[in-house]
Amino acid sequence: MARGVAGTGASIGAGTVASERVEIITRGEGRRSYSTEEKVRLVAETLQPGETVTAVSRRHGICTSLLHRWRRAARGEVPSRRAARLQLLPVRLVPPDAAAPQPKPAPVPGIAPAPIEVVLRNGRVLRVTVAADAAAVARLAAALEA
Repeated sequence: MARGVAGTGASIGAGTVASERVEIITRGEGRRSYSTEEKVRLVAETLQPGETVTAVSRRHGICTSLLHRWRRAARGEVPSRRAARLQLLPVRLVPPDAAAPQPKPAPVPGIAPAPIEVVLRNGRVLRVTVAADAAAVARLAAALEA
C-alpha cells in the first residue's frame, strides 16, 4: 500500500495520492524603472484632494516609500541619511590607571549646599558638605567606626 504525503500530491511507493493545485508566486522581473513623466503623473495623483499615497501606490502596484521619495524629490528635499555624512572624531587613548581629574561643582551664589549625612554602622552620623574630599571622608568614617 502506498503512503502519501498529505496535501502535496506526492506519493511514496507504488500508489498515488490525489493531487492538489499549488500556485507559486514569483517576485517578478526585478526592478522596474519609471520615466520622469510617470513619476510626475503619479506624484500629481497623490496631490489630488481626498487622495492618499497609500491608495495610489496600491492602485498602481508601487511601494509607498517609493512614492514618498518621489514626492520629497519634487519638493526639492534631500533625504536626511544621504545629507548626513559620517565624520571621524579625534580620539585620545588614556591608560586605564590614569584617572581623569573630576571638576568640583561650582557653588550656586546665594544658595548654601545641603549637607550630606552618612550614618555609620555603629550609629554615629557624619555630616559633610558637597565640597568635602571623598578620600578624606572615607578615612574619617573608618576612624569613627573603629
